[in-house]
Amino acid sequence: MTDTAISTAPDPTGVAGLAEFIEQLRLLRAHAGNPSFRTLAKRVGPLLRPPQELTHSTVSDVFDPSRRRLNQELVAAIVLALGVPESQVPLWRAACVQAHAAERPAGAAGVFRQLPAELATFTGRREQVAELLAWAERAEPTERAERAERDELAERAERTERAEPAGESVDGGASGVVVAAIEGMAGVGKTQLAIRTAHELVRAGRFADVQLYVNLRGFDAEAAPADPAEVLDSFLRQLEVPARQIPAGRAERAAMFRDRIAGRRALLVLDNAADEAQVTDLLPAGPGCLVLVTSRRNLAGLDGAHLVRLDVFAPREALELLGRVVGAERVVAEPEAAEEVVRRCGLLPLAVSLAAARLRSRPAWGLARLAAYLRDSGLDAVRAGGRELRPVFELSYRDLPPHTARAFRLLSLHPGRGVTAGAVAALAGTSEADARAMLEVLLDESLVEQRTADRYELHDLLHAYALERAGADEAGPERAEALARLLSWYLHTVENLSRAVETRRLLETVEPRPGEPEPPFFATAPEAMAWYDAERENLGAVIAAAAEAGHHAVALRLPVTLLGCYQLRKDWVRWRSGYETGLASARGLEDRAAEGRLLNGLGLVRFDVGEYEAAIEVYREALALAEEVGNRPQVASILGNIGDCHCRLGDLATAETVIKESLEIFRDVGLPQNLASSLCNYGVLLHEAKRNDEAHATYVEAQAAAQAAGNRRYEAIIVFNRAEVCVDLGRTAEAEDDFRLALAASREAGDRPTEAETLRALARVLTARERPAEALAALEESVALYEALGSPEAALGRELVAAARERAAAAREQQAARAREQGAAPAREQVAEG
Repeated sequence: MTDTAISTAPDPTGVAGLAEFIEQLRLLRAHAGNPSFRTLAKRVGPLLRPPQELTHSTVSDVFDPSRRRLNQELVAAIVLALGVPESQVPLWRAACVQAHAAERPAGAAGVFRQLPAELATFTGRREQVAELLAWAERAEPTERAERAERDELAERAERTERAEPAGESVDGGASGVVVAAIEGMAGVGKTQLAIRTAHELVRAGRFADVQLYVNLRGFDAEAAPADPAEVLDSFLRQLEVPARQIPAGRAERAAMFRDRIAGRRALLVLDNAADEAQVTDLLPAGPGCLVLVTSRRNLAGLDGAHLVRLDVFAPREALELLGRVVGAERVVAEPEAAEEVVRRCGLLPLAVSLAAARLRSRPAWGLARLAAYLRDSGLDAVRAGGRELRPVFELSYRDLPPHTARAFRLLSLHPGRGVTAGAVAALAGTSEADARAMLEVLLDESLVEQRTADRYELHDLLHAYALERAGADEAGPERAEALARLLSWYLHTVENLSRAVETRRLLETVEPRPGEPEPPFFATAPEAMAWYDAERENLGAVIAAAAEAGHHAVALRLPVTLLGCYQLRKDWVRWRSGYETGLASARGLEDRAAEGRLLNGLGLVRFDVGEYEAAIEVYREALALAEEVGNRPQVASILGNIGDCHCRLGDLATAETVIKESLEIFRDVGLPQNLASSLCNYGVLLHEAKRNDEAHATYVEAQAAAQAAGNRRYEAIIVFNRAEVCVDLGRTAEAEDDFRLALAASREAGDRPTEAETLRALARVLTARERPAEALAALEESVALYEALGSPEAALGRELVAAARERAAAAREQQAARAREQGAAPAREQVAEG
């Protein structure tokens, strides 16, 4: 062929094979003036979706007449870049498909086009499709992968000759069949992902010899799961095995299938598998084959299978699907209603599709009307025509063992999300080990999700379904008793939590209920606080559920017992909400002592957020109740709190009078923890009044009381305050020692806010003592803690870190300058040898 352009554009229609098709591509390039492959690569890259940079060798490979397959998307971009009008590109695509079809080996006739059609509304899943396409490389590497393998083999041969160690090798494909299993809950879009991936491979000219599809009916309301022997019979017929030659036995059919498909580039989609046993005999044996399996059940037992766990859509994807069905303009016109629709569908693709189809069939409705319908009708609303969601869930539920089915139903009674096996054991009245085993079955059946280790949750729509089943299958008294066990288990767990966090005197507890499992025990405060951090959302829901169900004794005890956790985490919203709920329950029970204690806690949260005058009003109401019931320790505690408020408001005289009254009572009744708290408040007052020597002595006494009570958290706060007094007294060495004591105590108590504040204060002392590097390290650690807490103090900390870095750099420069002046050699670390 010459380098001159030819006058007539080639026509690919009727090509007899790939070599002939590639010849037409070469003629098309000549017709376009024979642009260089580098130039062509620059033109083609932006035409791909998504756009990408191509090497000239990638483009030149397409024109190699020895190619066994071509990527249709790349071919389409090349012909566009060579000047073919966009209207004629489908002609070249069709010719490319025809060319691949013409390459089929003898005996493969009739096995093409077995894949179901793709849904026009297929949305998202780009990462999963890319993951599966990459996995397909193991079965049938692309030309580029094969070239990379050849290059790697050549390099390895050179290294062998030079006796050099080999590096990592390129994976040149699997030695046997490659299997990818797509798992997930009902309606999450497993089948459509498999079909889309299969079509992507076919469009790229991959697995051109055999493409087979079967619905194994693993979860079908109207038919039993497909018999693998019958599926094999169908596969063999499609592979043109005469009916009389097909063996009768399943094992013999499987052997013949493996034989007939050997050596072919085959793609199998085994949809809706019941389990591994149904799939095993349908797998080819040799290389060059890819099998995509979908199932609601976990298929980890498939040897060597790559597992793809499919989750619900991201909100953006769900909105995109909604727009594809009902029209993007309707989603744009009602964005808030559209977001509510997909949220009420739980971001589940099938649910979004059904809801959208319902809207499309009702032109008079808007998205707001659909959202209201979903809000009012629950699962009944998720249907369109003869399709609905409830029977889809029923298929997964119906085959559960009885005890597991009961656990699934009772799980819906938990008021929170992300539950532990212990909580499920309480609901079911069984051991934690049995509960975990049942949860694992539900996880394998895709009826629960596990987003973090040891925590399980129901998808919103599955929760609604489980709640329906609980209402239908569980007697009212049994549901009530299950909830009572759960609430009691939470109360006893929180009591163990409080004992680990601080030695707070608890309200009189309730006895465990029959069947209630042993609550968790916490060896350390950090361990306990880790549990609280994971459960804080659930705990708020449990308090509300206890009050709503009339379990007022639990509803008022839980927030009081959680006070230390609320304080440690500055969990003001949950603190106030929990105490308000508990207060209503205490008033419902006419428990005046508990009412006073809850009012005191509400005063504490107002104090903690700086609402001092409002806190005093609540404290006075609590004080009246404590005096009414004759609870002297409670009276003293509230007086100390009132004094602390006056101190913060600058009324030091009133504060001192009230706090001294509190101290007198605590010294009389002999409660070291309460005495430590009151002394701490008095020390703050004295420090505010610049009576630093008295403040220091008061904090020494307060520390001794905290140690007698065994409360490391109180001790951390007290010693921190004493260190601040030492700073004002100019005793920086002593201040550093106290800050380090406070740091150790706060870490032992799991008090991260005090730990962060102590590190920042320690940095200030270290700076004053001309140790900038240590100060910088303390500040950086403090900022990390504040950021983990989501505290606004992190911003100030970052400013202090920047200033500390400048000081540290300046100090290093000064040290280097002094060393240069003295002619000293830089110091080096040495390793001592024995």
